[in-house]
Amino acid sequence: MGPAGFRRRLAAHKPRGKPRTRSSFQHRSPPLCPLQAGRRECSGDRGPGERSPETLARPPAALSQTASQPASPRRYRAMARVLIVGAGLTGSLCAALLRKETAHPLHLAVWDKAGDSGGRMTTARSPHNPQSTVDLGAQYITCTPHYAKKHQSFYDELLAHGILKPLTSPIEGMVMKEGDYNFVAPQGVSSIIKHYLKESGADICFRQCVTQINLRNDKWEVSKETGSPEPFDIVVLTMPVPQILQLQGDIANASSEIGPSLVIHTTVPFGVTHLEHSVEDVQQLIFQQLETILPGLPQPVATQCQKWRYSQVTHAAANYPGQMTLHCKPFLVCGGDGFTHSNFDGCIASALCVLEALKNHI
Repeated sequence: MGPAGFRRRLAAHKPRGKPRTRSSFQHRSPPLCPLQAGRRECSGDRGPGERSPETLARPPAALSQTASQPASPRRYRAMARVLIVGAGLTGSLCAALLRKETAHPLHLAVWDKAGDSGGRMTTARSPHNPQSTVDLGAQYITCTPHYAKKHQSFYDELLAHGILKPLTSPIEGMVMKEGDYNFVAPQGVSSIIKHYLKESGADICFRQCVTQINLRNDKWEVSKETGSPEPFDIVVLTMPVPQILQLQGDIANASSEIGPSLVIHTTVPFGVTHLEHSVEDVQQLIFQQLETILPGLPQPVATQCQKWRYSQVTHAAANYPGQMTLHCKPFLVCGGDGFTHSNFDGCIASALCVLEALKNHI
């Protein structure tokens, strides 16, 4: 009801007289704030119908109940701890793919029993000049027409980063098939592994020789030669199959001052015959044979004799293309060239199979 109606009602109940000005009945005292009301309450002059300061300060019952109810806790997905055993090509690529392709956050760890990454794609460096390198395992990569199309993105990435370059130098005795492409890594073949490990952002630990894997409280407890066991939600084993079977438990450019590097490969029969001989004895036999082939060769500044107990895979594990799932809850999977074939594309194929198997468990 507006002021005019209010005035008419007042006039009906008041005797006639001098009309009051509009301001006389429109003026009202400003409403009291809670603090002012409190002072009035304390002085004992609370007007009729006024609430006490406790009433003014107290929220409505419904609001009070809502405010007192604890907020429903958010459901956070625990960060899965994933361990990849083996810092070779398959292991490093698995780590990079998991980091790139999985939507949920992961704690990735990569362990290797050696002192550096690479596995059977190891690059040795001269102690006198780090730029003087020699590849002790794979020395070049051959890409067939089939994999040139299937794994094109992997080759394109490595070529774009300068990690791979086309191999143009002739190699005596190399058999070339139509459509094949050969690539070499200028900084050493292990630079491929280091690239993928960097992309993965994983915690990398060397000289971690895994000895046992046991199931504890729905997690894998991984033991090593030194240190305490550590729990993981998922374990991926990419070392050679004979090493997996031994597990216990539940499961750059050469410097002119140094000179070029020289690699001498032995035959498989020679390796089998001298497999258990000492490295020093085998190295002496190699030097003696080298002297007959290249007499007068200058004495090397530094030498390294690498014995490969597990070399190329001749027969992959049957009926397990790419990977072998040993346990589902928690997940335990094996991968590597032992489940495909021993070359660059075989490791890529295995890493992709491992990724596909892990997608539903992360």
